[in-house]
Amino acid sequence: MRLFLPIISALALLHQTVALSPVGHSPSGKPMYVVPNKSRIQQVGRDLKVFAPNGTLLETFANVIPQRTGKRNPATLTRRQGLSNVAAFVPLNNSDAMDMLDAFNTTFTVPPSPTTFESQLLWFAASVVLPDENGVPFGELRTLLQYGATVIQGGPFWTIAAQFEWFPDAGGLLQGFPIGFDPNVDVGTAINTSIVHVDVDFDPDLFWYRAGFSDIDGFPQLETGFFDPAITAVIGMEEEGALQSSDYPPEPFKFTKTNLTLGGGFPEIEWDVEDDPSAGAYVTVDVDGSKNAEIAIRF
Repeated sequence: MRLFLPIISALALLHQTVALSPVGHSPSGKPMYVVPNKSRIQQVGRDLKVFAPNGTLLETFANVIPQRTGKRNPATLTRRQGLSNVAAFVPLNNSDAMDMLDAFNTTFTVPPSPTTFESQLLWFAASVVLPDENGVPFGELRTLLQYGATVIQGGPFWTIAAQFEWFPDAGGLLQGFPIGFDPNVDVGTAINTSIVHVDVDFDPDLFWYRAGFSDIDGFPQLETGFFDPAITAVIGMEEEGALQSSDYPPEPFKFTKTNLTLGGGFPEIEWDVEDDPSAGAYVTVDVDGSKNAEIAIRF
């Protein structure tokens, strides 16, 4: 059964009350919220504020962003609690405008489904990590392909989503959902995703990024605005509940045409790799670099 009615009801509630209520919890126990498509998530001091596309304030998560300590930490990849994780990533040093992220684009084809379904959850995502004011990873803006069941989308099928998750103990997960949009995608469909730096008029002092899908009408989309620029670009997989080889796709999952544009160009970079021994998968960088890179998740 495809569980879309709770989503539509949650969206209707948003318009009536202008407040967010969790629709459930993520696998790591964080509250999950549905927000209108094209919502923006904005840092205001130590608060995280969520605005509807029309500018209506939907929610304030107060004091969730750590205060500045005066110490700056290097960009690192942050593992989420409760999920095993394999990833390829590029730290961004942001020493000047030529090092900052302009665009992060990639393409994947929806693979054949696993041959068994036992409520496993697979997330294949392209994302950027956003820091707090100490340079510590705070949250992640991502586009993803999901297989499996959550309280938002349930069942043994493939869906797409735009999400923002923040990591600390008081963290949570926000997912944009267009009214009337069917997030299901068919096996063999080629999907282009993008995370781009955008200029805005309402708060130009923040670093704004927009995550979404190209070539899909009414596609999921979210925006974030933070004091500091993105510190890491990531491609990878998270999984929970996969216990045997048949719980994964029967062929590698490949990200192709992966372009990381920094300062308007394509610098020389190398993708680093992080594997998790507890996962039934690993990542390979088949074609390195900032232009037309290819990264595969193998099972």
